[in-house]
Amino acid sequence: MTYLDCSVTGCMYNEDRCCCKGDIMVAGKEAKENSGTCCSSFKERGQNQSRNAVGERSKEIDVACEACHCRFNKDSKCAAEHIGIAGGNACTCGETECASFECNCR
Repeated sequence: MTYLDCSVTGCMYNEDRCCCKGDIMVAGKEAKENSGTCCSSFKERGQNQSRNAVGERSKEIDVACEACHCRFNKDSKCAAEHIGIAGGNACTCGETECASFECNCR
């Protein structure tokens, strides 16, 4: 399990910087920098949704990862102890990113 700090307050799964989904997927198979990644599990919070009603909030979460150039990707799972997902008031998954991505392509 990875410790997740999520700043994407526009996501329906976010509650107090915690993810209530239980697991997420970081996309960006060919990413070479943070901006090439995104949280593909993102779902926009509707106008009338103020809080998550999906699951229990947790800072520890399973993170699947498609970013094969990230040094933390081990067999399509994030092996980092702590990651951040950035995107503030994102309206689409493309407006989010893995803030902890580190390219291993040097």
